[in-house]
Amino acid sequence: MAKLTSLPVILVLGFTGSGKTSFIQHLSSQAQIAVEHIQSGSQKLGSGCICCSGLKDLKQLIKNLLIARETGESTCEQLFIEANHKTDPIPVIRTIRQQFFSENIFLKEVITVINAVNYPPTNTQNYLVTNQIFFADKIIVNHCDRATDEQINKCHKHIRGVKWQPIFNAIQGIIDPNEFRVPLTVEASTGVSTVISFSS
Repeated sequence: MAKLTSLPVILVLGFTGSGKTSFIQHLSSQAQIAVEHIQSGSQKLGSGCICCSGLKDLKQLIKNLLIARETGESTCEQLFIEANHKTDPIPVIRTIRQQFFSENIFLKEVITVINAVNYPPTNTQNYLVTNQIFFADKIIVNHCDRATDEQINKCHKHIRGVKWQPIFNAIQGIIDPNEFRVPLTVEASTGVSTVISFSS
């Protein structure tokens, strides 16, 4: 059996209504890869947030996927983890980087999706808003078709006040493919992508 390539993981953060699922679907369709969408409440995922009570479920799902790749039951070459709106990225990032450091898996990118119409979100602890920006490699400012220029500029200004990283404006999770790329480890025509989604 050929040696497996390391499995790249992309963690997608964002608050309710930001458009995380649409964004992931857009990335997958760009690459022309098959997507398996595993949602909260199915496959014994549990309903807890993946940074605390649901972290055990996340670990087991990753272990199961790695075993399936080793046995040839899965041909997954790209893993998206879609977090819910309450997720603090620190425990999730630590888990992937430390507990799976010897496995064929690595955290490639952390991407945060923001709703330009409703930002910053209300009734949300400030540290979560800050952490979801600070620990992201890229920021997607979504729903720009429904937002005013003032709202979009407000998002950019707030993001820049936390950290300087690439910001991309999007409409319904769709971005200009010439400006944004999520490299895959295999050719798009042969890759299979799995999405682990915890409902938001």
